[in-house]
Amino acid sequence: MSSFDERAKEWDKNSRRVQTAQKVAKAIKECVRKKSLDILDFGCGTGLVSYELTDIANSITGVDTAPKMVEMFNAKSPSPSIKAYCKDIDAIEPPFDLIVSSMTFHHIEDIHEIIGKLYAKLKSDGIICIADLVTEDGTFHSDNRGVHHFGFDPKWLEDQLQKQGFTKVCQKIVHTIQKHKAFDVFLLCMQKG
Repeated sequence: MSSFDERAKEWDKNSRRVQTAQKVAKAIKECVRKKSLDILDFGCGTGLVSYELTDIANSITGVDTAPKMVEMFNAKSPSPSIKAYCKDIDAIEPPFDLIVSSMTFHHIEDIHEIIGKLYAKLKSDGIICIADLVTEDGTFHSDNRGVHHFGFDPKWLEDQLQKQGFTKVCQKIVHTIQKHKAFDVFLLCMQKG
């Protein structure tokens, strides 16, 4: 069982996580400015970001590798058009208008590979919005098992997405998480070109 599975039932009770998800979702809406979207939430967890985006969604498909997180996501779903799956990204049927991923990319070992896979899941004018930590010193997580990157330089991540064929829509710091010190969270939104 993964550490995410072990923490699934308590996940939504952490006010810091809830606040981060709310700030990320608000910033996504400000950058995207569209409605009736078919959305993929990559690394959806319990759906904290997804459920903040229901007002701009036609459908929301969540995908996560932690079965208990997916169970919690689906237990909250008010509609069959909002559903999460415990599957590899390759098994998810495209296309999507919008892909969101919040606080997931630092857990992904091969960033280039996942960018290519997500690019393939988007409609021709689709948008990807990635929220994650700005480069940090490795102390954000108390246990770094499963952490492959200590955040990112947003410019570096933007460059990787541009190499795949994305163009920039917006990039900004959307939240600061206060733990033993401050950790900035950026949002990078880019359009498939």
